[in-house]
Formats: sequence, C-alpha cells, structure tokens
Amino acid sequence: NNEEGILGTLVTWEEFENNLRTSLKTEATFGPNKAVVNIGDGKGFASCTGMIDCDWVGARADENLPSKVVLKIPSSIPFRKLNDAMPEELRAIKGAEAWGEMEAALRKGHNIEIATYEFFDSSPALKIPQKFYGRKFTDEENGYLCVEFMQNSKMMEFFENYSVDLLKQIARALGKLGACSLQKEPTDPDLHMNLFTEFIGKTFTKESFCGMNKGLLAYDSSEKTDELIDKTVKLAEEYYASDLIVSIHKQMGFRPVLVNGDCHTGNVLIDNDTGDLLALIDWQSTHLGVGVEDLIRVMLFSLTPEMRRENTDVLIEEMYNSMTENLAEAEAPYTLQQLKIVYDLIFPQCVLFFAGFGPMLMKKYENDPTLSPEQRQKMIHVEMDKCLGALEDLLVIHEKNKE
Repeated sequence: NNEEGILGTLVTWEEFENNLRTSLKTEATFGPNKAVVNIGDGKGFASCTGMIDCDWVGARADENLPSKVVLKIPSSIPFRKLNDAMPEELRAIKGAEAWGEMEAALRKGHNIEIATYEFFDSSPALKIPQKFYGRKFTDEENGYLCVEFMQNSKMMEFFENYSVDLLKQIARALGKLGACSLQKEPTDPDLHMNLFTEFIGKTFTKESFCGMNKGLLAYDSSEKTDELIDKTVKLAEEYYASDLIVSIHKQMGFRPVLVNGDCHTGNVLIDNDTGDLLALIDWQSTHLGVGVEDLIRVMLFSLTPEMRRENTDVLIEEMYNSMTENLAEAEAPYTLQQLKIVYDLIFPQCVLFFAGFGPMLMKKYENDPTLSPEQRQKMIHVEMDKCLGALEDLLVIHEKNKE
C-alpha cells in the first residue's frame, strides 16, 4: 500500500489530474473538495476501482467536464481476499509462484483492456463507457484506466434472478459489439493474445482446477449433490487448460469477433430505476473468438436454470439478429445454426469456471457482517440453484457434444 497514492496505489493525485486534464484538453484543475470513493471493494476481482469526484475549478462556461470519473488500477488484492477466505484445500491459487503468474496476467489483462477501449473508441453507440485516459503497463510505467462514470447505475448481482427482457438487451448489445469488431481488423497484438489458456495453465494446478466445484458441498452435502460434484470433478480433467474457447473459431473456419471473455453479472451495469442495460464493463479478458461465449456466461449468472433452458434459443437468436442487423458492409461469419452448435461446444468449459468460483462468492456473503442470516440464506440459495443447475446441464451437453 502507498499512503500517498489514490486508494493506496502507486497512482498519485498529481499524476492522475495532469493526465485527465491533458486528455480533456482543459485548463481547469481539481478543487479542494476532490475525493475518491472505493466502488470496487467486494465487486471486482482484478482491480482497485475508485469513483473520483473532480471538483473542477476554473472551467470555461462552454466546457462540459465530467464531474465524476472512474479510476481503475489493476490489483490482485480483491481476488486474494476471496481466495484466502476458502479452506486451504479448496483455494484456486496456491503458492508465491502462482500468485506471481497472477500478477503478470493482471498486467497483461490491463493492456488488453486498454487495447479494447481504443479499438471500440470510434463506435459511441456501443454499450461501453467512454474512455478518458488509459495507459498500458511497460517496463518503465505502471498502467491504469480512467473511464466515464455511469450515472444512476448499479451492477447486476449473482444472487438475484433477472428478467429475460434484460437478457435480450444484453444479447443485442453483444451482437452489436460483434458486428463492430467485424467491420475492421483488430491489429493491436494485445487483442490477439491467448491470455485465458496461459493464465489457467500457469496459475491453476489440475488438482485445484478440478476441485473448485467441491466447495459447493459446504452448502449442500446431500447424496444427490455429492454424486453430481463427483461426476463433474472427473469431467473437469478433460477441460483443464483447454484452449477451446479461444480456438473454436479456427477449428470451425469462422472469422472471429472480439469477445469480452468475463461477461458475468458484476461486469454489467444497469439503470438503478428502470433496470435497463447501461454498459458492459471490464475488458481485461478480451480475446478473439465467438461472441456467444459472453452470452453463456451472463445467462449462467443471471437466470434461474429453468429460465435459462427455456430461453437459450431465443437469446442466441436475439444476439445473432442484432449482429446481422449491424454488419454494414461486413459478412456474417457463421449461420444461426452454427452459432447454436458453438454454444453447446463451449458451454461445459464456461460452466466449470462459473460453478468453480461460486463457492468463493458464497463465502464472501457468508462472512459479510452487514447481512442478516435470512439474507445470507436467500442469496446462497439462489446461487446454489444456479450452480447445481449448470452442472446438471454440463453433464447432459457434454454427452451431446461427444455424439
């Protein structure tokens, strides 16, 4: 921790203010009431995130400066808290070497996020916050990102079930993002990285990866659940360090789109009053692939198993139609039927991560002193229902894929 830096990081107020002023081309300065509020604690897992109240002084009458902005600084501290709350045998990451790889992955992920914002910068109609300033990590400099603060927004939550109408909005936004990434070539080398497979292979042992789902037994030790976990733990060995998610487009001969790669509920902002989609955030895992991966992840986190099963085809079609409607001169890289096939092929790998991190999130709520026992029980019940339903579907779809 750095006592002089913002949120205890290496980023100083002077450095941040100078870079933001340069980006906004303003002579105005931060006032005496400038402040930062930690809005990432317990929300994000790979960064320290603060909402900055700029308190601008000396702005011209014709300047429309943002009163608040978001500062995002890569950090492993949030994930360490989650990981260390688990029993040692169930921790996803163990040992100094693995944490060193985690830190390296965070730096690479940050550079990927900067490259993603720069790629989409000329497409303001997308559901992505505006970037004010971003700097990549280099051997000489630390990286951080400053983006638009979304007014009256809140994050979606894993412990809530959402409407299909909201998921349709997200599906359409993902389709439009896919179309945008087909209209020009992503040339930045950071967008061509295979960080996902590299991260898993270097950070997770096969034992820790395959055993992550065992944490669910702390919340349901019934014979049925025990049998389900046993089957999925054995199945996980087939998916350990698989690069299917980032290679499926090559295997099927598709032109890839840019995929968020981490599109869970905590990375989706909705309007606090209407519940409508405002923005998709956190782009450290962006990679080339097939966009339906993002749809799988957000469906797993936000819908009951029953609603997800009933509306899978509807949401895939919503996403595909949005993509084709926004292609302009580009061509669709696959048919709707091919997209549904890809959904099945990558579903198991998405589920293993989803259900594997579920126990960590539940442990966080279990340890939260601000929640009543009734609130904790309700939240854990919703999350367990999603995790167990996903694992049941994993077994079915895995067999379907083999056939």
